[in-house]
Amino acid sequence: MTREPGDLPSLAKAAIPAAVTEVDAMTRTALSAVHPIAAPAQARFAIAAFALALGAFLVWGAGFASADALHDTAHDARHAMGLPCH
Repeated sequence: MTREPGDLPSLAKAAIPAAVTEVDAMTRTALSAVHPIAAPAQARFAIAAFALALGAFLVWGAGFASADALHDTAHDARHAMGLPCH
């Protein structure tokens, strides 16, 4: 069997037994065709910096907020999700 450029070993016709149904073959092909994309170091650093800034903002905001403001925020969030609170 001759492989073409870009072929993956898991997609080769010989790798799929003849007894496999067409749906199984399609599922196997679809699952093996997914490849993760690696982010460059700059993008990872930007994401990490944003996450750190957001986390610091939330911790700082909760630290200086009054108890009533925190309670009201949690109460409103429960109502927004449709959960009972009383």
